Amino acid sequence: MFGKPAQGSNNGAEPRRRSASDVARIEGGGLVQIIVTSLSPMTYSLFLNDQAVPQIDIESLSLDIETPEQSGSGSAIVRATLSRYITSVTGQKTMQRTELFPSTLELVALGRRISITCSRADSLDGLYISLGLKPDGTSGEVEGAAALRILLTEGILDAKLTWVDGETEDLLPQ
Repeated sequence: MFGKPAQGSNNGAEPRRRSASDVARIEGGGLVQIIVTSLSPMTYSLFLNDQAVPQIDIESLSLDIETPEQSGSGSAIVRATLSRYITSVTGQKTMQRTELFPSTLELVALGRRISITCSRADSLDGLYISLGLKPDGTSGEVEGAAALRILLTEGILDAKLTWVDGETEDLLPQ
């Protein structure tokens, strides 16, 4: 047996446990997954809470995280935006921008993995950035970052991490 035993008392009766299928649900902003399979031509799959978004409908996905010192505004910037074309009831395509946070956003490209979990939009509280994937299933948690920027658009894939000392690294060297 694994996992923690249920805690508490219910007059000697076992507390009612939520079903595992309910616990496994994606709730709220949920999960954004981007898997890049080719750079030339740019080919990728994007999923919002397990629903595929056709690449042809995507204008861009941008992520911008900046500490107050980096933003220069005195407050942090924590934003991930998906710009895509949707078909209106008249059949015309219109641009729709969707803010993706709070959620977990995972980008897999060029043999690398970048995972950002943001539990509160526009706040560094509850923000976790992890890189890579080790054989044991863990990843490296980022500490000491000042900014992270990701841009995915037709023909462009860019991800840069800036450390508090000012050094900027390309997370997806091509």
